[in-house]
Amino acid sequence: MTPRRRHLLYWATQLVAWGGYVGLFVLWNYVKGSLGAEVYVVMVLVFALGIGTSHALRAVMVRNGWLDRPLGFLIPRLALAGLLLGLAATAIEGALVSLLLPEFGSLFTGDIARFFSQLVNWVVLLVMWSLSYLAYHYFARIRLEEVRNLRLQTADRENQLNNLRSQLNPHFMFNALNGIRALIDEDPAQAKRAITQLSAILRNAMNTVKRRTVPLGEEVDIVKAYLALEAMRYEERLRVQFDVPPGLEREPVPPMLMQTLVENAVRHGIAKLTGGGDIHITARQEADGLHLTVRNTGHYEPGRINGSGIGLRNTRKRLDLIYGHKANMRITNEHGLVVTDVLIPRMERSVLENDD
Repeated sequence: MTPRRRHLLYWATQLVAWGGYVGLFVLWNYVKGSLGAEVYVVMVLVFALGIGTSHALRAVMVRNGWLDRPLGFLIPRLALAGLLLGLAATAIEGALVSLLLPEFGSLFTGDIARFFSQLVNWVVLLVMWSLSYLAYHYFARIRLEEVRNLRLQTADRENQLNNLRSQLNPHFMFNALNGIRALIDEDPAQAKRAITQLSAILRNAMNTVKRRTVPLGEEVDIVKAYLALEAMRYEERLRVQFDVPPGLEREPVPPMLMQTLVENAVRHGIAKLTGGGDIHITARQEADGLHLTVRNTGHYEPGRINGSGIGLRNTRKRLDLIYGHKANMRITNEHGLVVTDVLIPRMERSVLENDD
């Protein structure tokens, strides 16, 4: 809701609420047969004072940041603010009634019980108004949080779909299918294995759109299938080494994360080198979390990567969506190698599996 709409809603609610309050008193006097011009005057005063004092109370609440504080902090302050504003409203009402309707008698010189009755009435009204205002903001805040979570989930799904489109790009599919076609006559058994590997990649890409995390072992299997397909094209130019301890296979990682890093290493590293190169994939558990590292022959120059770079951008976005700023991805050059390191922080499994 825009600020202007919130402003209009606030004043509309003010007019309706205080109008309904004084309307009940007008109806009550009508039923009793005591409805007269002086009643209308008093009701107009109450209506104006109600809007004025409640708006002043709202200003106090907003200026002091009370809307975001716990009830234990708020209750005594709301009671005190209601008492002071109720006292002011009672004094103003008494003065104006004495001036405009002298036949009613002064609220200050008559029965003291009448004064305290008016005071209690105003205090109760203002405290009830403040509690209603707080309740509205509480539920509005919950609603905004729900909307924010839905937007995060939508963004997460969109990023995964973008990653899917990046992974299953026509260039990769074209090369994979051409490689399989060439194998059909030369090595039918290898062609069958290649089709199985491509099928596994396609199936994984479709399934992971609905998942926030997958076991590391499952991700490694898909990476191996991807590299086996790429090996048909690069043959001995592509040399791969894995170092993933068995104890880490069940660690949750974002789907297609490692595959994106490996594909980036192949496309922007190995593919550009006449003699090919090496890819070393490791996983290690450290105090700050799980480190996934891909080292490949080549040289990294920020901003000089060919293509859209959608894979790496989406990887960073997805890490932020799932882990916040606790996750990290770094790309550096070390001794003739491009090193891409992703830190996945330790988190409760129930949090990671949420919304799967």
